[in-house]
Parts: sequence; structure tokens; C-alpha cells
Amino acid sequence: LIAGGDGKGQDFAPLAEPVSRYVRAVLLIGKDAPAVRAAIEPSGVPCFDLDDLPQAVRRAAGLARAGDCVLLSPACASLDMFTNYAHRAQVFVDAVREIALDKGMEI
Repeated sequence: LIAGGDGKGQDFAPLAEPVSRYVRAVLLIGKDAPAVRAAIEPSGVPCFDLDDLPQAVRRAAGLARAGDCVLLSPACASLDMFTNYAHRAQVFVDAVREIALDKGMEI
């Protein structure tokens, strides 16, 4: 799971339960990464702090196992790092595409 951004003061505690059930690792980005980490850490799922989304995508790809899904579900607004949500989505797609191309695949 890649999460983080500008949480605008929200409570991230409700994330802990589904993260503990469904997530192998959490890759944190953005201004409120520490707040997301604080809410998720009790779940026992490993959390990793990354400087930006492309770095988080690369790290997630390295942690993923066959059959896993890398999910960008930030639980936050994008404006601390991106022009808008569409820009964030495009950066994610571009990072995934770059990984595929490095492996000789085109998507």
C-alpha cells in the first residue's frame, strides 16, 4: 500500500485494522506520512518512509511477491506534492511503466 500526502487533520486510526488484514507493507510519502505511520504501526505491518511517489513505487515493486497488488490509496489529498489528483495518478502510472520497461515489458 502506498499512502500519504496532506491529511488535512484527519484521524488515520481506522486504517490500522484493514491494513493488518490485507497489507504486506506500507510505503509512506508526503507531509502527513508520520501521522499515517503512527496510526498504522500498531498493526505490525512494516512501514517505509520514501521521499516521493516514484521511489515508493520502486520500493513497493521490490517488496511485492507474485500475485500481489501494489495499491496507491493515499488516504490524503495530493496538493502537498502534486498539482492535483490527476497529476499524482500520472506520476504513479509513469513509475509503473518505467519498471515494466526496465523488465522488457511494455504497458
